[in-house]
Amino acid sequence: MLERFRHVMRSGAEEKPLPRKTTEVRVETAERHDPVERAQTHEPALIMLEGDLPGQVFRVHPGRQIIGRRPECDIRVRERAVSGIHAEVIRVRDTVTINDLASTNGTLVNGMRIRTPVVLLQGALLKLGNCVFKFVDSLLEVEFTEALHARGITDQLTGTFNNAYLLARLGFLIDTASTEHPVGVITFDFDNFKQVNDQYGHAAGDHILRATSALITTQFVRDADIFARMGGEEFAIALPDTPLELAARIAERIRATLEEQTFTYDGLAIKLTSSFGVCSATAANEQPEAVLARADELLYRSKREGRNRVTS
Repeated sequence: MLERFRHVMRSGAEEKPLPRKTTEVRVETAERHDPVERAQTHEPALIMLEGDLPGQVFRVHPGRQIIGRRPECDIRVRERAVSGIHAEVIRVRDTVTINDLASTNGTLVNGMRIRTPVVLLQGALLKLGNCVFKFVDSLLEVEFTEALHARGITDQLTGTFNNAYLLARLGFLIDTASTEHPVGVITFDFDNFKQVNDQYGHAAGDHILRATSALITTQFVRDADIFARMGGEEFAIALPDTPLELAARIAERIRATLEEQTFTYDGLAIKLTSSFGVCSATAANEQPEAVLARADELLYRSKREGRNRVTS
């Protein structure tokens, strides 16, 4: 549910847009809709109550999953009070246990620090450093929480991610950034967009923002990337493992596509140009707010130098 929307393309041999992945949802029987049955169906999961992304759901799959700050962890958090390898959850059929892995600050279950593996029961509260999780074991509760979380991280007008989610996920991407694995960041907005709202009305402006989001999501974005509306008519795309030169080429292709696009609303044909700023993060100690601010400054340089251009 949470893996919808996102899909970016590469250039050169990578220049062709990648086909979008779709998720097919099948209902096997009519009884599957029965909330009583779904509530009784085992689907163990940890719901983050406090931490990087409150409301995020981590389904517990059969076998062993590691919780910690390291990138290779199955359930990864960024809170510094959590150890790199902090704890493990193990699912054997419908039984889930948690075990602390000699973490610095320990693992607490319902307020008690554990020393040996503990079986998790419905509603148990886990505290790892500054992160708090709730353990649930019903498909109904898991799906309901996932739906709420998806709504909370989504911009309701455009269907893209919202700014809060962009900042949170960009932090995770930058944690593993290096010169060999840079994170490209593109910010852009429309030129003179206020004139559209003034001349055609806000409904026309909203239509253009929705159409633009759908166009970019379909043609230029892939799973690993984060496409978000930062506010107003400004958007951002975070691209992992993307050097500055490639990010700038992608931005130029988006700019050209938007310039060629004619938006039709209520019988009116509307054309717009857009300005872009592109930068990259190549060190794990960079802050997501600072990286976005760099991209924004480059965007405003594009505005100052005549608009309808990419500055990197």
